Amino acid sequence: MAFAQTPLQLIWKVKMKFGKVAPETTGGGTVVISSAANTTTITGNLTDFGGTIKRGKLQVIGDSKAYVIVSLPSTFTLRKGTGTHTMTVSNLTMNLTNPIRLSSQGKKNIYFGATLTVSPNQKKGTYNEDGDFIVDVDYQ
Repeated sequence: MAFAQTPLQLIWKVKMKFGKVAPETTGGGTVVISSAANTTTITGNLTDFGGTIKRGKLQVIGDSKAYVIVSLPSTFTLRKGTGTHTMTVSNLTMNLTNPIRLSSQGKKNIYFGATLTVSPNQKKGTYNEDGDFIVDVDYQ
């Protein structure tokens, strides 16, 4: 007997957005997005200028009621344009615990949070994901 499983699909629904912050002259700090809600906690010497806050959202599609294991990267990099200015995102969390059971339609939305580290001399501008955010999802 043999059983073939449906290939897993990952669909990004929402990319994380940390809002607008700036380091004060006395140092940097962190911005933590919750995986449970679109909220942040700011620590250190950062000024909060508001902006859009969004936790990440990924949809997993596979076999009906199957269990999957989701593995997150330990860190990834945000980069300002094509230059050398970067910020590190670490401590990724998700709103669910492995193993994750897919619905009877074979789908599940997973929400992500993380910590953004802003250095004291961080250059002004928009920083985007640098291509090294890799999520692994496998059947259990």
